[in-house]
Amino acid sequence: MKWIDVAGIREAERLAFAQRNLPSYTAMCRAGSAVARLVEAIAARAAIRRVIVLSGPGNNGGDGFVAARCLHEDGYDVEVRLTCVPSHLKGDAQRAWKDMVAAGLQTRVLPSPEAWQDTPWADPTVSPRRAIIVDALLGIGAKGAPTGAVAAAILWANGTAPACPVLAVDVPSGLDADSGAIPGAAVRADATITFSRPKLGFANPAARPFLGHLTVADIGIPNDLLETPAALPPDGAELIAAPEIRHILRPERAQDSHKRTYGHALIVGGCPRYPHAPILAAQAAYRAGCGLVTLAVPDCARPAAAHWAPEAIFAGDTLGGDLSDYQAIAIGPGMGPLEGDRLALLRRLVSDAQAPRTVVDADALTALALLRQSGWAPDGSALRLILTPHPGEAARLLGITPKEIQGDRPAAARAIAANYHAIAVLKGHNTLVAEPGGRLRVCMGGNPGMATAGTGDLLTGIIAGLLARGLGTEDAAVLGVYHHALAGDAAAFAHGEESLIATDLFATLRL
Repeated sequence: MKWIDVAGIREAERLAFAQRNLPSYTAMCRAGSAVARLVEAIAARAAIRRVIVLSGPGNNGGDGFVAARCLHEDGYDVEVRLTCVPSHLKGDAQRAWKDMVAAGLQTRVLPSPEAWQDTPWADPTVSPRRAIIVDALLGIGAKGAPTGAVAAAILWANGTAPACPVLAVDVPSGLDADSGAIPGAAVRADATITFSRPKLGFANPAARPFLGHLTVADIGIPNDLLETPAALPPDGAELIAAPEIRHILRPERAQDSHKRTYGHALIVGGCPRYPHAPILAAQAAYRAGCGLVTLAVPDCARPAAAHWAPEAIFAGDTLGGDLSDYQAIAIGPGMGPLEGDRLALLRRLVSDAQAPRTVVDADALTALALLRQSGWAPDGSALRLILTPHPGEAARLLGITPKEIQGDRPAAARAIAANYHAIAVLKGHNTLVAEPGGRLRVCMGGNPGMATAGTGDLLTGIIAGLLARGLGTEDAAVLGVYHHALAGDAAAFAHGEESLIATDLFATLRL
């Protein structure tokens, strides 16, 4: 999904309202409803029933009013705090305010900085993490540093951390939607829901700590209006976002389907030091909807596999036989240095055009780098490989240092894709998915809590499961990265980043 600047989104909305029979208030109601759905998803993970909506005088505040009304109708304890007197509201925002008040919501008007300073957010009678804060103060048209009551409200919202998750509507208030600059006070959101297209300023690395998990919601602006002249950041990366990827996989299952309808994946890995990594990958492949998963693991891993992945099948002792039963293979999780049959299998998987599509991870990536140095060259006739390196593994693939990888991650991801004729998934903050032709996509989901053992094995398994189901390498990589990040953010809302462990993602992974 390409980015868009403020002028582009404004023009698309103007044409949609004037020429495409889309009432502006309908678009506002769709936006507010999307906000409410995301609040409810966060609330379910964090066990919260209270919501505080901070609204400003413009249409962004109107989106907040609609969200508040929807949440109130769904039984949440909702309070709206307004930074201006209601008589200053105009147009759709005024209509949304009247509809909200008619629904019986509790409101507080705090039109001065002093009013916010005199309003303590802490309540010792209520347990921590007791409210979700919705930032509907300033929209994408705001420029310059916030002032007055809005600036005070921003400081108030930031002061609630870490007890209260903050969701920004369209853009974190105080962040310039075009440039990503932070000229003054700005909301540090745990999540941002933006409408129609990601805003160009979000691609600025300086903006990303303020965005949190980024969701793009469709509110009915026609795609042909949004695609004219769409903007790209300097690195040319597109955003992996829900409106485009939702069509990659249709999870509805036919009534007469059976396990082989959804593919068979082989997971090859494990060693005495890391016996459980392939088991995590196998569980993730099943969670991705794969019908059958076979584990090729050493004897030391089998007891744990029998307990933690009872659905999995065990492979025979040899790995060099017929592979036609598998639609996808993942090689590397927890494997240790490759030798013997496993090294021969890797050679076969990366060289045989008839071999199943393959995810290469962990120590198998190191072995692949050595194969490349010894003269192996990828077959450019088919795109069968997905490589999933972290920065250290990426450095070995390219023969440079991890610092150089992190210094220009887009260039590194593109170089891996080109050199190995593979889809490159460069893991880390803002995971990148690169194709050999140069196309680059970025996932802005995920969180630091996922920097823990095993989360990479889950990603490998998810992608392998999607490949087994019949997705192409590009689609499997993009969809796997997106849902892995989404599950990680949902788990962080439930457990907190500090307490997050890899297996928490099983409960939150939803394709």
